[in-house]
Amino acid sequence: MITEQHYTNRKNEHPEDRIFKDKEYINRLQKHIDEVYETLALDLRLNDEGKDYLFDYIFNEMNNDLEFEDYLDKLGHRYDEMAFAKRRSKYINL
Repeated sequence: MITEQHYTNRKNEHPEDRIFKDKEYINRLQKHIDEVYETLALDLRLNDEGKDYLFDYIFNEMNNDLEFEDYLDKLGHRYDEMAFAKRRSKYINL
């Protein structure tokens, strides 16, 4: 049973209330992180393999000094293998 001795110190909240609030906040952050990642992958026009490498680079790569292109090179890949070709404009500039 949770008693007053278990209440959090900061605002004298019941632990379940604090857990619920923080859980909601963490879930909102995760949703935002997912949206930012997906937008980045779309903007970079990455294929599925490229998205996997980008995910690993962002969330798992411990060497923060390594640029993404160098990270791919270290793994024996090139960025242009991971990106779709840019679309050509259907309009001709005169």
